[in-house]
Amino acid sequence: MTSKHLDEDIYQQALAESVHHSLKITNSNIKGGGIRVSNSAHLDLPYISVRTLLNENILIPVTYHTNSGNTATLFKVINAVQLNEDTSTLDEEFQQNVFTLRPHFKKVLSKGFSCGLNTIDIRMRQLLIPYNSDEYLSISPLAAPGLNLVLNEKLEAIKELRKVEGKDSKLKNIKSAVFGIGGSNVQNCGTPPLMRAIQRPIVLGSPTLDPKTRLAFQYFYKGFDYQISNAYINRAMYQELTTYAKSLIEQQKLSLKVGFHEHGIHAPFSNMQTRAAELTTIQKVIDDVLQQGQDILQILKAVANDLPSLKVLERKSRWSHPRVSLIAQGLINPELQQFEDWQQLFADDLARRITKHSYWKKEIKNTVDISLSEADAKSFLSRRIQELLK
Repeated sequence: MTSKHLDEDIYQQALAESVHHSLKITNSNIKGGGIRVSNSAHLDLPYISVRTLLNENILIPVTYHTNSGNTATLFKVINAVQLNEDTSTLDEEFQQNVFTLRPHFKKVLSKGFSCGLNTIDIRMRQLLIPYNSDEYLSISPLAAPGLNLVLNEKLEAIKELRKVEGKDSKLKNIKSAVFGIGGSNVQNCGTPPLMRAIQRPIVLGSPTLDPKTRLAFQYFYKGFDYQISNAYINRAMYQELTTYAKSLIEQQKLSLKVGFHEHGIHAPFSNMQTRAAELTTIQKVIDDVLQQGQDILQILKAVANDLPSLKVLERKSRWSHPRVSLIAQGLINPELQQFEDWQQLFADDLARRITKHSYWKKEIKNTVDISLSEADAKSFLSRRIQELLK
């Protein structure tokens, strides 16, 4: 074999072992290896990647996977071909090598190639993705410096166009950062022109979610904890509820004094007028709590199409995840409020909260709680609430 043919084979061999994705870009101490994507592996998807750009017949420059021997020197000729560099000022031998390699370039790169993938170096990054029910799939992302080069060229063109269009330009400014690779000698990781490109990655903001949408999903997956109005939410209702609590305490004192309390009689001196006033106050509290659920329902309806379907996630209520408490599910979904078991569950809980609620100290001196036990609350207040729910 002549020296000329030998030189041709050396360049073609270096090109045949070139890669799009190199292991060394992750860490220069990793043993060389990488992947070159074949043209037949192209993808027609609305994303930017080596495979999708190959689908558009866009050439993605390659690099070497290991800088051994004279590899970096050989790649000067390869770079002159793939980057369309001007070689007119270079020596005749270099120009001849470029001219000889050019006809073989696309054919060699059309084929796939990989090496150094038999084992995964501990320095490689790994993403663990849930796979099946109790397994994980380990994925090691690999950068493609040639893709960065293509993107950077597009970004520079956009920046120049924005300068020309001035303030009226509708093109957005795409930010880039400085990302060090390879330490003091970048060619340890790959051919310098591509390594310089990958050191200027695009900076993208994290995905954002509309605050209302975020709140809706929070209500769907976690439900909500209803509140009994305080002075900051509804001052008038709070005053009325405080007055009612005060009357309950007075009734309880009388009940204890005459011995009715031990028989479960907590309001022995009520009449039709006081009973009507009591029910009116309790009804206002119920309406306020139910309205809280309806306000949340309207928020959820705004994202109805984004919620999991009933086929994907079986549940009693379309508007709540199964793990949400039954009380919260019923408050959000009026259809559940017709069931007696929900009414009793809600009534017991609301009765307990009313007795444990903190009221105005200046209105109820020396105490802020109604001293009904949970059992008494269920037998007394809960019955009132259930009557009103029906």
